[in-house]
Amino acid sequence: MKYSLNYLETIPEMFAYSCEKYGDLVRFGEKKEGEWRTFTFNEIRKIVEKIALGLHALGFKHGDRIAILSENCKEWTMFDLACAHLGAVSVAVYPTLPANQIHYILENSGASGVFVSDREQLEKVKFIKADLPEMKYCISLEEGLDDLEWVLSYSTLLKNGEEEKGKGKVTLDTLGKKIKKEDLWTLIYTSGTTGNPKGVMLSHFNICSNAQSAMTVIKIPSGVRFLSFLPLSHSFERIVSHGSYYCGAGVYFAESLDKIADNLKEVKPHYMFAVPRIFEKVYAKIHSGVAAGSPLKKKIFTWAKEVGETAARKYLVNEKRPRGLYSITYPIAKALVLNKISKALGGEFIYAVSGGAPLAEHIGYFFSAAGINILEGFGLTETSPVTHLTPPGKIRFGKVGLPIPDVECMIAADGEILIRGLCVMQGYYKNPVETAEVIDKDGWFHTGDIGLIDEDGYLKITDRKKNILVTAGGKNIAPAPIENLMLQSKYIEQVVIIGDRRKYPIALIVPCKEELENWAQEHAIVYSNYFALLGNPDVYALFESELQEFQLQLARYEKSKKILLIGEPFSIENEELTPSLKVRRKSVEAHYKKQIEALYALDDD
Repeated sequence: MKYSLNYLETIPEMFAYSCEKYGDLVRFGEKKEGEWRTFTFNEIRKIVEKIALGLHALGFKHGDRIAILSENCKEWTMFDLACAHLGAVSVAVYPTLPANQIHYILENSGASGVFVSDREQLEKVKFIKADLPEMKYCISLEEGLDDLEWVLSYSTLLKNGEEEKGKGKVTLDTLGKKIKKEDLWTLIYTSGTTGNPKGVMLSHFNICSNAQSAMTVIKIPSGVRFLSFLPLSHSFERIVSHGSYYCGAGVYFAESLDKIADNLKEVKPHYMFAVPRIFEKVYAKIHSGVAAGSPLKKKIFTWAKEVGETAARKYLVNEKRPRGLYSITYPIAKALVLNKISKALGGEFIYAVSGGAPLAEHIGYFFSAAGINILEGFGLTETSPVTHLTPPGKIRFGKVGLPIPDVECMIAADGEILIRGLCVMQGYYKNPVETAEVIDKDGWFHTGDIGLIDEDGYLKITDRKKNILVTAGGKNIAPAPIENLMLQSKYIEQVVIIGDRRKYPIALIVPCKEELENWAQEHAIVYSNYFALLGNPDVYALFESELQEFQLQLARYEKSKKILLIGEPFSIENEELTPSLKVRRKSVEAHYKKQIEALYALDDD
């Protein structure tokens, strides 16, 4: 088969290329004790070799499975690289998972080793170790926890690696040259229909081809800075990790989600890869700050926003300079408002990239007005993950771009998006039945997403196939576009539309607490606590009016007839969000089943 690009085919090959080409450039940045410290490609390569040889000295070999149970840090990626050179299969595990879910992944994968970040993660492993007969070693990044024979400290592993190198029998290069492109690289577990997660098998060539083709589309130059905060356990951030060293970029790890605002100003990233939820939160915070300002400040902001978003639609998303009246008004809007937004986010963005879920169009145009163009992408863990990307200078918000090189896309008769190409997984681990259900005899992967392709080849995602609601009257409703419409309201932080097999849909709304409390103060509403505020008839009327405004363009059967106001945001801890911040619809509906049934029962009475 002839490929569009001349691919480096394995991770060791791609890493060796990067270290040789970008050796003295910054590869990682991390903040310790209040100071940012950087590490070059050459420095990182030396550490990766110590890890790989340390694992080799412990007896780990080609084909062994080694889990990574850690928060984001440079060691996460270095451990991943070391496994790839050794031929060991890295098993990505979300650090937010409880012990019982970790147990299933470690048992199913047959992991014989695990890398943990700290005592908290180690305790989870200790709790389930007796039921994992194949588990031989646990390596802890936090020092001083190696009080058991099977627990090693990270420093001990590095020391063993140095001793192994001193013997002169193996090196990082000799290990890496044995790897073949079809070798299994990783297992990433994703939710299954049976309740147990499925291990997605991705090869070296899956990830290498995907990283190189995706970064080629975005045209990322060497020497730029990325800010990393999405979990490396997720395929989206993982492709960013490997794609970034291929193009010679430096990755700076955010201290935490709570510290992103500070880290943006400190790192001044050129690129940021995030899910829509992150952009929505920034958008909401900016508008909340304006709402607390003076009437004059609000008026200036509203004017600048309107000017900026119109300029974005006409010119900025296509990287054109505003013309006519906007050549005068847009620079004024930037000077008064929009430049301050850009500066608060670091001020040096080339592009941001959004993936994992649809990005609301109004969010995209707002950031474009502030000088931060967002490229959208699409893909799934099963496709390595990227299948589509928006080409720079050709942004169309609401659509996720064109297929990347060596990826084909087709829409099935029922509207499902089908993908074929180098990115498609080898299958689900130990699960040939479900593999056959999603990859047909012609090699097409059935994504489970519904979409359409426009006349220029751009893909638009309308919803997940399993999320489509069918009303009691037989009408099909795609909830995601409706939810994105509602999220344009400054009073709505999160929303889920339900109504499958019901007479009509209803909206489960998590209000933006700060905006709602400001509104209550402006309208002299007295309340004892936040939950009492949500029960106020005037508040309910506010949200009814918001729904009426943002549902004007919907068909009658698509409109939510009732509202359930929810006091606590959907969260990972409550299992209402996935670790990558996607809403678990079934969990949300189950948690509020009584309230939902009560709303529908009102009609029956």
